Amino acid sequence: MTKNMMDIPADLPLSTRVKALKKAWEQAEARLSEYKSENSRYASRRTLNALDQYVYHVPAIREAEQELKDAELEAVANGKALPDRDSVLSPIEEKVSEYRRTVPALEALVSKAHQEYVEGVKAELVPMGLREAKEAQKARGAWEKAYKAAMEAKATLEKHAGLFTFCVSEGDMDTHPRYGHSQGDNLEYWQLTEDGRLTFEASQELDYLDWVVKVPGLIEPNPNPPVVEEFNHNPKPRQFLASADGYGNGWEH
Repeated sequence: MTKNMMDIPADLPLSTRVKALKKAWEQAEARLSEYKSENSRYASRRTLNALDQYVYHVPAIREAEQELKDAELEAVANGKALPDRDSVLSPIEEKVSEYRRTVPALEALVSKAHQEYVEGVKAELVPMGLREAKEAQKARGAWEKAYKAAMEAKATLEKHAGLFTFCVSEGDMDTHPRYGHSQGDNLEYWQLTEDGRLTFEASQELDYLDWVVKVPGLIEPNPNPPVVEEFNHNPKPRQFLASADGYGNGWEH
């Protein structure tokens, strides 16, 4: 990171003095942007010509030259004197010259204001750092408290999920099926139906499979059971049909 560059966080708490420096920098940037927008016709632009070559031109000068050319054609057609070239182009050329001088000056002001803002921030890094260290310490205490509460709640959840498993498995298991699973216990999926049963979707995520569930009424049945096609185990046997002369003419279908 160079001396003049510093990516300052948007939520860094600044003093009143540094806030004023930041505002001055933002105002300088706004002033530059506004000037360039309002005077864009005096700025040089790069375009492609008919030969696919990049050329530079100033829109205001090109417009003035076209106006001068039209005026010259009209004067010649009417037998009048040609218009004075300087009176048409000089004012535009002066504006172009002013633009080329003003933009670098405004950019220098922006750079200066930004440098003052950065230096203002650097001058207060120690007191700001101490304040943030104190806030981090407070946040750490709050995090530890919340984490402890979360762990206690998780233990309570595992306890009751285990007791539920004891009931639904008819005493075969006393911990939920995914207890200690390497891919997670999925207890965040625990959800009940309106009548208090474990939802079918939750039971699938929690691995309450058929071999676990031995007591009905505790888990919601599958709301979309698979369709089982009926299979006819006693199909009508096909019969060989014989013709009157004794020769067969095919099987009955």
